[in-house]
Amino acid sequence: MNRQTVLAALVVAFLQTVLHSELPPLENRVIEHSCPNGIKLLILERHFSPTVSIRMMFRTGAVDEASGKTGLAHMFEHMMFKGTHTLGTKDYAAEVPLLKLLDELHRQLDVEKSKKDNADQARIGQLIDQINVVDKKESALIIENELWNLYEKEGATELNAATSHDFTQYVTDLPSNKLELWAILDSDRVRNPVFRQFYSEREVVKEERRMRVDTNPEGKIYEQFLATAFIQHPYRYPTIGWETDIDHLTVGDLENFYQRYYTPDQLTIVVVGDVKASNVMAMVDRYFGTWTVKAPSRPVILDDPPQSGTRRVVVKFDAQPYVLIGFHIPTYPDPEKPVNYALAQLLGNGTTSRLYKTLVEKKKLATSIETSDDYPGERYPSLLIIGASPRFPHTPEEVLQAIQKELDRLKKEPLADWEVPKIRAALDMGILTTLQTNDGMAETLAYDQCIFGDWRYLLRFEKRIQQLTAQDIQNAAKKIFNPENETIAVLESSKPRGTPNANPNGYRRPRDGD
Repeated sequence: MNRQTVLAALVVAFLQTVLHSELPPLENRVIEHSCPNGIKLLILERHFSPTVSIRMMFRTGAVDEASGKTGLAHMFEHMMFKGTHTLGTKDYAAEVPLLKLLDELHRQLDVEKSKKDNADQARIGQLIDQINVVDKKESALIIENELWNLYEKEGATELNAATSHDFTQYVTDLPSNKLELWAILDSDRVRNPVFRQFYSEREVVKEERRMRVDTNPEGKIYEQFLATAFIQHPYRYPTIGWETDIDHLTVGDLENFYQRYYTPDQLTIVVVGDVKASNVMAMVDRYFGTWTVKAPSRPVILDDPPQSGTRRVVVKFDAQPYVLIGFHIPTYPDPEKPVNYALAQLLGNGTTSRLYKTLVEKKKLATSIETSDDYPGERYPSLLIIGASPRFPHTPEEVLQAIQKELDRLKKEPLADWEVPKIRAALDMGILTTLQTNDGMAETLAYDQCIFGDWRYLLRFEKRIQQLTAQDIQNAAKKIFNPENETIAVLESSKPRGTPNANPNGYRRPRDGD
């Protein structure tokens, strides 16, 4: 037994002792409550400090958008901080006609601008002048940042949100004796949002897109990669939206999105911290439970047709080269989903992973390696991805060939006896790290409940990894790593050969949200 095998076995033994002394009590400690209107509430009492972490996660994201209306989920997340009928305003009744007038003026402006070369520039100027006058009146009625100011005044340490392809979550961390403040403010936010400052925020999002995608090599290649890997499935849409779509989003579009997707039955609330479960249940029922909406039917999202050959896209950019390979994989409840996680870990997790050892350390073909089995989401069949940054003077093709050689080796040669224990140890360490904090626990519970329909998914996933065999991983590799299942994206530098690498640590997969 070699040194790596011994170390892996010792780590697994230690982590199993710690982890499994904690997980069975967790099953009994998480309190579940279903509100009459369909909201799912999870509560975990942890009396270590007088604080509480709260996650509100809606099962809606970019995957729920329609062609021509991309970016709505992300835009709505922004607008959830603009206030309500009573929050963020000095006089909502006086705002209403101004908001309607602004919406109509912007609609006319968008129509005129869409004519491009045939647009009436004088008319555009008149509309902009009118908008400025009305906007000034509207701004005088707004209380900027009132939501955050209220939370901060009462000791909140976190107020944030994030949008992904699969979900949108709202984050609040504050003293536990201020929990009712959260219930009052956030129940108002989800029930009575007001889309004030929509068109100025639309410009903010457009600028955000320019920073994250248009002038960003990572954002550019990942966007083109998804649009190539998926043909009809909305996983192909960028979370922030296509630029032309963002430019034409309206308040009416946002209202329709809200009415369809922001419904109580799509909301999971998780409260973790120094609380009493019975009090939390009563509080959520009181403030959120009377929110009743007739949820409209959601469109059926069809899977992509089977891929029949390698797809490839090349992106030219003033940056160092990068390669990205994706393979279609099933999602939950497919029983092999945990095996795909193990496969990604084996190939690219850490300095002892196969691709890192070969491409970065041994052959020095690349400066970095990244793998993932859940891109861009997990609600629908997704992708196992491999990304690598070529090391000068090596080319993307050399890196692609080296990756392919490693994938072929994995399909043919047995795994080393230390590799499966290492995967188990990495998972257990990740679970321990995540669950030791209130916010980590809250986010994990919310995600598993929202995406998989049961917060216990984590326990089942961990159990399957403990049962994993080397043959399971090799069988998965044979099934997944085939040319007809492959999408390749290459970022080719427009710089002259020999230009120093501006990003010596390699690229990182863009993360959804703000």
